[in-house]
Amino acid sequence: MIIPHIKNKKQIFFPLLSIAVFSGLLFGENLFGGAKPPLFQNLDNFVLFGQEEVKLEQGVQASSGDLGSNKEIDIEKDAIINGNLFADKIIIDKNTTINGNASFNKLKIHKEAQILGTQTKPIQLPITNLPEISEFVIGTQDFRFEGQDNFLSAGNYRNIILEKDSRLVLSGGIYNLNKLEIKENSALIFNAPATLNIQFKLKGQRKVSILPDQNLKPDDLTVNYIGIRKKYQKDEREDDDGEIESLMDDKEKKDHKDSKIGRPIVFGKDSFLNFKLLAPKADIHIGETTTLRGQILAKKIKIGKNSILSREEVFAKESDPAKVIMDTDGSQYVVNEIVVNFIDSATFSDVQAVADLVGGRIVGFVESANAYQIEVITNTANELSAKIQTIRQMTNPLVEGLFRSYILKIISL
Repeated sequence: MIIPHIKNKKQIFFPLLSIAVFSGLLFGENLFGGAKPPLFQNLDNFVLFGQEEVKLEQGVQASSGDLGSNKEIDIEKDAIINGNLFADKIIIDKNTTINGNASFNKLKIHKEAQILGTQTKPIQLPITNLPEISEFVIGTQDFRFEGQDNFLSAGNYRNIILEKDSRLVLSGGIYNLNKLEIKENSALIFNAPATLNIQFKLKGQRKVSILPDQNLKPDDLTVNYIGIRKKYQKDEREDDDGEIESLMDDKEKKDHKDSKIGRPIVFGKDSFLNFKLLAPKADIHIGETTTLRGQILAKKIKIGKNSILSREEVFAKESDPAKVIMDTDGSQYVVNEIVVNFIDSATFSDVQAVADLVGGRIVGFVESANAYQIEVITNTANELSAKIQTIRQMTNPLVEGLFRSYILKIISL
């Protein structure tokens, strides 16, 4: 499922599932003096926008969507970005490739990194201004959900907690909450367009999933987050206050105490997130090896290493060429990937269940074939065969086809 592509005498493998999105630049002029208008009024093309900072750790891949910040974008080594960059200052580390344009006032790029598109300097500031979140009324009811058969209709609530290994289905509409906490290995599923307005706390532990039901898009779930207690609320300690405080410097702690900025949002590693998240006064911390489809628009954003980002529904992680091995017939495939075709009625929740069965991670999706690229922890042909056999033995009626991720060879003339 990957195509070899040659550039600068190095062979880099791109999966057939991968997508490169190159958006146009929008430059405005202030003809009448005064404060300059933002460069962008429409944020639809951005997968990430941080008012102050966007930071991507090692090995992050952006399958589609632009990155922007009014101040700084910092991309660590071994990243692949299929989109454009817009920031006052851009930092790009070793072996990182930007398959798009870069617009900036300052650029610091490692000699072994590359920007394949156009470089534009200077750039008009601000890039954009994030919208404010309107006031909303939270309720007084608390709910703690356990198990798999949980449903919640729209309404005003106080604290919602989804316990470990559980599932909650949102029926759609507007939900006003004080707190939403999703514990380890749990799933929040929206089966109709929904809006979550969250006043004080949003937290996801490791391996959590926020998933659309059938025929829904990732950004059919909108999350508006303030992160500041209402004035009448009692100041109570949370069980993760120590972790949250460690994410803030002294000034941020003071600003949070004075209700100038919001409580940071944290999602743990190995998560699968689908939403449009707006948090203009809060920082977002996404754990390593997480997949995000949709958008995050926030004060600061930090994405953990080896995560995957996509503005589009379809997405893909580019395969590791070190994991390519040769079959007995001379064909080549990726030894830690499985491609699974599902019937049209299968949902992301169904696919996640298959991935969990083999300890895998969803790293790609092609809508036209309802095909999913699942990355597994295998290093040999026998180990991969064992994972494939585990899926076959399920005789899952939702699975139409099961394949190794073969390489398609293209010969240039």
